[in-house]
Amino acid sequence: MNWILLILGITFLLLIIRGIAFLEMKKDKSLSKEIKQNTLMLPLGIVLMFLIAFIPYQIWVLFGSPVGWEILYIFGFSGVITIVLCFWFYSNQIKQKRTNSKMEILK
Repeated sequence: MNWILLILGITFLLLIIRGIAFLEMKKDKSLSKEIKQNTLMLPLGIVLMFLIAFIPYQIWVLFGSPVGWEILYIFGFSGVITIVLCFWFYSNQIKQKRTNSKMEILK
């Protein structure tokens, strides 16, 4: 069950990041569109922060819930890996959206 929760957490994390990147790359920049965009991005950001904390917790549970110094190592390493994954996937999504928009302009 814990493996399923971890896989679902990672999948949901990537979907949330993809949604945030999609919302940021919208072309409409009027004030009302910006307010709507920020209103949609706020809950996604809250869920993203929850998932960034949930994934290291799930990894800690999968390692057997140790209580010594292992907690620091498990949470530290898995937290850093989760944050690096977030930034890497977000930058790839933004690059992909920019490339697609440039290709549409050239057509």
